[in-house]
Amino acid sequence: MTGRERAVAREILRIAQEELRLPGEPPAPDEVLAGRLDSLMLLSLVVAVEDRFRVALTDDDAAGARTLADLSRLVAARASPALLPVPEEAEEPAAREERASEAGGAPVAPLVPEPEGGA
Repeated sequence: MTGRERAVAREILRIAQEELRLPGEPPAPDEVLAGRLDSLMLLSLVVAVEDRFRVALTDDDAAGARTLADLSRLVAARASPALLPVPEEAEEPAAREERASEAGGAPVAPLVPEPEGGA
């Protein structure tokens, strides 16, 4: 996944956790979403992602986006760059510190783990 796709994945996870109240640990980028979410939750997630990024996903898109990584790639490719979150590596240090302070001063780890071999 690229930095932009990881940033989109973090935002999708935020939507799933905060807005849709996804229980438990966040899914891994390559985990099949249908294994974690029932059809109604999956539909709710797709609609929330469409609303957040102002994209329209077809039934074929949704069927092809089986994992968080797939959905992130699709959204990163379709959404207006102005609506995409800033990749963490491009984020200003002050913004990173602000996110850490919002997290109670704890270090802010990415929600989507970095691949071991790089992007």
